[in-house]
Amino acid sequence: MTAPLGTIGLPDVVRYSGASGDRNPIHYDPEFARASGYDGPFAMGALHGGWLISHALAQGAALPDSGPFAVRLRFHRIVPLDVSLTADVRTAGTGHEAVLTVDGKPCATARIEVPSEPAATGEGDEEQRTRFPVELGAARAFAASVRWPRPVETGSPVPPTYPTVLSFWLPEPDPIARVGFEPARTLMGETSVEFVDGPLRVGEVFDVREYIANERVRTGSAGELRLVDLIAEMSGASGLRARYRNTFILTPDSEAAPAASEGGALRGSLDPLTGESYFPERTLSVDGGLRELEHVDLPREGSLYSWTSFGGRDYGQVDLANGVRVQVRLGPGPHEIGAGYLLEGDVDGDWWFARA
Repeated sequence: MTAPLGTIGLPDVVRYSGASGDRNPIHYDPEFARASGYDGPFAMGALHGGWLISHALAQGAALPDSGPFAVRLRFHRIVPLDVSLTADVRTAGTGHEAVLTVDGKPCATARIEVPSEPAATGEGDEEQRTRFPVELGAARAFAASVRWPRPVETGSPVPPTYPTVLSFWLPEPDPIARVGFEPARTLMGETSVEFVDGPLRVGEVFDVREYIANERVRTGSAGELRLVDLIAEMSGASGLRARYRNTFILTPDSEAAPAASEGGALRGSLDPLTGESYFPERTLSVDGGLRELEHVDLPREGSLYSWTSFGGRDYGQVDLANGVRVQVRLGPGPHEIGAGYLLEGDVDGDWWFARA
């Protein structure tokens, strides 16, 4: 059944950041996000993934109270802020599957399933250990940030992605720093939480062993992609209780591409699979598929979508003729939403859009 899920805004990102410990500025700093090759900030995968899991439970999906089960999140494309989200929940295999979409395009998939074999301990490098208490206050804050549909009390289950808060307890809390990647070039590929005997509960205390494993490389014409798993094993008196894995992807380190082509047009990128174009120019798709993009010249004209003033200058969003929305400096006003605007100046140096 397909249903609206609302929109994720900056307050939701801030709330989740505070509850989970995810401090990557790419999710809340517009300048950092644009410098990293994105159109603007976007939601953490575990944030909209958490919303999706909570929605699935509200729609009838169930988490077993005991025995093994797993929750797996796979991220297909980024979720920009302030866009309408929809979710579809269906029965699949031994559990349920929920799909999050934006404009009809899948962005994330959550699967709740009973595995054929329970989770087991593994081996890796750069191990670190800590004690991890599931505290009531922290659990309530996290549950609120992912729209958990159940009350959180002492002894009650916590959301399955709650191990995200390990960042507050581990000696080295930053997972991206742990795997040695650069935040601006790092994407999340998958998150998996495997439970050996029911969910984690408020009041339990676990011994945690975290390590890096399964480093591998994919190579294409755009360069080298590095993938690595960061795994945390949580154990109690009965042994292993949960295994939490995040797969990180480091995209190629390409030198900053010039804004202009030889003909003086803005340089962008085209995704040959979806037909979508992007600015600024980037090498790979940022939807989790990591497809190689084609370089294209973008139109020099468009219409004004929004504008504001800051520090004595005007800035705005211009929708180019091919549908790409660019955030740019504007020429002198007066400005009018919907009016035509043209690229002016030297695109290799100082450039802006002026009213046509």
